[in-house]
Amino acid sequence: MKKHTKSVIIILLLTIAVLPLFSTEDSRQPFLRFELAPMEPLFREPLADPYSCSSSVTHMSMSDEQSIPHTVLISNGEEYEEVSFRDVDFENKNEFFQLKSAVNIGLMRLSVGPLQVEGYLQGGLSSTFQGFGALDTLGFGGIYGAGVSVRLFNVLALQGGLHHFSGHWGDETLVTLAEEGVDLANTKLEEYTRGNSWLAGFSLDFSEHGRIYGFAELPMDQAWVRPGIHVPSFVYKPGSTEQLQFDYITGQEGLTDLELYDSSYKAWRLQCGLEYRIPILKLGSLFLAGDFQFHQDGQTLHQVGAYSPDNPWETEFTVGGGFEFDQTLLGRKIRLEAYYHDGRFPELNFFYQRSRYISMGFAVNG
Repeated sequence: MKKHTKSVIIILLLTIAVLPLFSTEDSRQPFLRFELAPMEPLFREPLADPYSCSSSVTHMSMSDEQSIPHTVLISNGEEYEEVSFRDVDFENKNEFFQLKSAVNIGLMRLSVGPLQVEGYLQGGLSSTFQGFGALDTLGFGGIYGAGVSVRLFNVLALQGGLHHFSGHWGDETLVTLAEEGVDLANTKLEEYTRGNSWLAGFSLDFSEHGRIYGFAELPMDQAWVRPGIHVPSFVYKPGSTEQLQFDYITGQEGLTDLELYDSSYKAWRLQCGLEYRIPILKLGSLFLAGDFQFHQDGQTLHQVGAYSPDNPWETEFTVGGGFEFDQTLLGRKIRLEAYYHDGRFPELNFFYQRSRYISMGFAVNG
């Protein structure tokens, strides 16, 4: 037998021996495959994140009067101030509803043995309504993201791409302000925007039923960031390499001669969480979930001239659980859930409003 023939046989035998080590859980799946628009994304959205890309209907009950939003934030040309859009008689007015319609989908997926690579797209709208009176809407927020997810050995998932947050005041809130005598044409209403940012994340299944995850979000070099006092010094106005976004947005707000922040301030948003599922017969799973977020823009104290690198980051958390049914709706799982939240009110423009509440509702994973 010729030498090169022996070499070919040895390589073939080694390949046959090694291939099973890289096989997927389902041995019927081919080693190399391509899927278009798979129903379940490689990187699952967090269960307890108030702004995850899943659809939900949630009832929120505020724990105290300080948690109830009743103001908008404006710039008066010197600082930010809160202007009330409703009376401060809080008795029996602590109930709110959040409606969220969002989706998290994989576009195309390539699998090579234990390695899966997928382009993803996610996005949706969230709106919060008063649970009393005429059920006025406080506002709505827009979310979208796109990028690439990678999953290895069906255990570790990595994600990278762009992410967008934008807040908008509700028309009924604006009408109420106008009825209270606020000159909307000449009032600088503040909004919360992070468009666009870089987002990187990981998800690690530490057991068959549990996972931990984390995200880091940072504004791009050219990005829309509002309010002006949240803008880091390295960000430029989109489409420009000369005009700083800090100067542009604070100028729009009527604020002038403000100093740029030091280079340590970058408007980071960090997020991490833990989830654990307990299967119940063939019905579904009980789950426990916790989500924790850290906002560097809290160092500004959300006020002109208040920034200091020694100020703490703003933190918030959401913890709870529920039941997720195995039966699916168009390939999406339905869950009943209840959480306790201590942090920002879950409507983007109320970033300055600290709220503590209990929420209950149902959700459909994205």
